[in-house]
Order: sequence, then structure tokens, then C-alpha cells
Amino acid sequence: MTEKIEDAVFSVVDTETTGLDLSKARVINIAAVKVQNFKIIDFYNTFINPEMIIPPESIKWHNITDEMVKDKPKVEEILPDFMKFVGTSVIVGHHINFDIKMINKELNGCFGCQLHNQWLDTMLIYSRAIIKKEDHLTLDHLFDVYNVKCNGRHTALGDALATAEVFTKMVFQANEHYSTIRELVDCQKSLLT
Repeated sequence: MTEKIEDAVFSVVDTETTGLDLSKARVINIAAVKVQNFKIIDFYNTFINPEMIIPPESIKWHNITDEMVKDKPKVEEILPDFMKFVGTSVIVGHHINFDIKMINKELNGCFGCQLHNQWLDTMLIYSRAIIKKEDHLTLDHLFDVYNVKCNGRHTALGDALATAEVFTKMVFQANEHYSTIRELVDCQKSLLT
């Protein structure tokens, strides 16, 4: 955790789900974009058969239909590859707590385990390290601030790639005052308490 930001490996993660109710929702698209030394170095992306009907209100949000996922692997088939890709990297995302809870729900249901990776939230880092005030900003707001175009908005890969670009710019900017992962984690925790 005292690892320098530029030396750390980050996995910018995003999920698309069948809904927002953690007790009922399932992951239908998951992506991770690996970042090191302020550069995107690799990515992982897959659609998942949720073994349930995707509610119409969710389809309106992300445009992922039952037809698109009916022949895709089930979550228990993709989780080992996802976990291998992410490894021990620091997980990053915008409002990442939801994505982590969804992934942990799926991991626990399939294998009785959870993610134990350190995590960083772009909303918390921006609020605390950059503008230094509590603010619940949307991902679209950060796209505007950092002049990032998101191709494929509300797809896991589209959002993860654009969030990775925001994250690299944000962390490069924050690196003037925060040089280690521990400092960034402590910075965002001060907003959580």
C-alpha cells in the first residue's frame, strides 16, 4: 500500500446489471481495464447470461437485451478468468461500491468467496483530492471535466475505458499531493467517515 501510484497496477472495473436491487440483480456485462504508469495496458470484457429475463427498465438504461446474452457464458464460467485478470491489482471505478457488491454477490453465490482487493472510487478521489469538497458527481460530469469522450456509454467496456482515461488524468493531477496508494485510500476514506 505504500506503493507509488505510478508503479501500481489498477483495474478499472464496470458492470452492467439486470437492476439496482442487490438482492435480485445479476451481472450481465463486466469489464476491467488495466492501467499502469498512467497508461491503459490491457482490458477484459464479457457478456454474461444472467439466467433470468432482463427487465425492460434495465434494457432502456444499457440497451443489453435477452437476445444478446442468451448464448453467453454463465457467471460461474467467467468469474475465474475475471479474477485472474484483476489479480491483486487495485480496483477502480465510479461509485465502485455497487460494482464490488455485485461482483461479490456473484462470487459468493458461485464459489463462496469475495474480492479482497484494495479499491479507489473516482468520485471520492475527485471530491477529496482534486476539488477538496464533498460532492456526489456523475461520471458524465467527470468526462466533461477531463475532456474524455465515452464511446459505448452504459456498456461495461465503454464506461470502464472512459473511466480509466479519467482516472489516469485525475491521478496524474492528484500525484502532486498524493504519491502512494495508501495516501489516496486515506484521502477517500476521510469522505466515508
